[in-house]
Amino acid sequence: MAKNIEVDIEKFSYNEKTILKDIHFSVEKGECVVITGLSGCGKTSLLRLLNGLIPTVYDGDLCGNIKILEKSIPDYETGELARYVGNVFQNPNEQFFAKEVENEVALIGENMGMDFHQLHTRVRSSLNEIGISDLKTKNVRELSGGQKQKVAIASTLVFDSEIIFLDEPSANLDHKSTMELESILKNLKEQGKTIVIAEHRLSYLSKLLDRLILLKDGSIKAIFSSKELNGEIERENDLRCFNYQELKSTMKMPDREQMIKVENIYISNNGYRLDSPINFRLHRGECMALIGENGIGKTTLAKELVGLLPMQKGTTNYGNSIKSRLSNTAISLQNCSNMFFCETVEKELIPKDKSKDESYLSKVKHYLLNLELWEKRMLNPHDLSGGEKQRLALLIALLKESKFIILDEPTAGLDYRRMQLVANVIQEKIESTPVMLITHDIELMFKICNTAYLISKNGSEKINVLGNEAKIIDFFNSMVKDKVFRTGNRKGD
Repeated sequence: MAKNIEVDIEKFSYNEKTILKDIHFSVEKGECVVITGLSGCGKTSLLRLLNGLIPTVYDGDLCGNIKILEKSIPDYETGELARYVGNVFQNPNEQFFAKEVENEVALIGENMGMDFHQLHTRVRSSLNEIGISDLKTKNVRELSGGQKQKVAIASTLVFDSEIIFLDEPSANLDHKSTMELESILKNLKEQGKTIVIAEHRLSYLSKLLDRLILLKDGSIKAIFSSKELNGEIERENDLRCFNYQELKSTMKMPDREQMIKVENIYISNNGYRLDSPINFRLHRGECMALIGENGIGKTTLAKELVGLLPMQKGTTNYGNSIKSRLSNTAISLQNCSNMFFCETVEKELIPKDKSKDESYLSKVKHYLLNLELWEKRMLNPHDLSGGEKQRLALLIALLKESKFIILDEPTAGLDYRRMQLVANVIQEKIESTPVMLITHDIELMFKICNTAYLISKNGSEKINVLGNEAKIIDFFNSMVKDKVFRTGNRKGD
């Protein structure tokens, strides 16, 4: 079978620092290859070399050769590679230039001088193929994370790209959008597309991938076929799970000491209202997952509970005024950059009135070390990586003296090791302060949550996680609409 990608990298370095070394593999036509490994192992750099972004967009020195469709990348004319290779970034906003979806998908064809009639037909076909024809006139910046990923994938099909590269495409997606992404990738593979994905989350790819390339410290540690993947390989290499259906809860039940009481809270914001009220109790040692489909009101509820939004009805035992709830709670926001105001991580964590408090400073150091942020303490928070920003936001919430902590998606895009670090500090914190965790990360939930609050339009209920793993997974799967993305017939386009 033809080799669509051939990689022979002796060394790749940036500013004299070696990033990759001894990388040798090939990808055959129609294969789905996943590149994984802990953060910092070189996944993104390798992907940028494969798709030609290095050295076109990013700097670096390569000793070696990479062939795409049997032709070395440097031998392609400027922009020519875009005819054969499509790219989907972790954050699609970084690759969007047009305002409307239809224009964004058409942009690659316009830049390459495609005939207008052919371009119009291709764009229409691409939108239909990915199942987003209804979005064609929408503002691309106002779409959900899953919709943005679909737009990015649709744009790769305008030239009927034979090879598609994706960089952590599920990092910012909820469970429903991730399952839809799996369906799209399945259909692209059935068309014979060659797909290369750099990714931490592996469960949704376990039935699609042909080979898994494991990187460690910039080199290939191992290459596994799909049939070789098992729990032992997960554990030995600190990988995310291959099959979340096999996950089991590891958390004991909380103490009987009640600490938080929430009664008859109605989720209401900007004309939206959930008909049934929210009621729950939290105890010492309890981390409760809050789960429900996108748009059901999870983040709105969190903001009501911490005082960022007014409560229309209901009571809490830690404060019924906005001021008291703000004072007695802490929150880690999903869009965590909004939480940073100081020029360094250290200043973000140490207010002036705490600068000589030895006990507080010891706690800050403890968290910085345990969340692997100690070496980053003098950096500007906005210069951190996405995962580092999430851990900093978590740290800010944990350090605040509060009666109740809410964490909104603290592990999106994190590798197994960093997810475990987050789980460890949460487990430590709930010994004194209950935590409500908004998450679509099933692996994290089964690792740290002992209870779960399931919100739906048909009513809500709180259940134990231990013993209800199958019910929780079924609840997640019920959020995914039974939607099939049908491949278009490109003949005659």
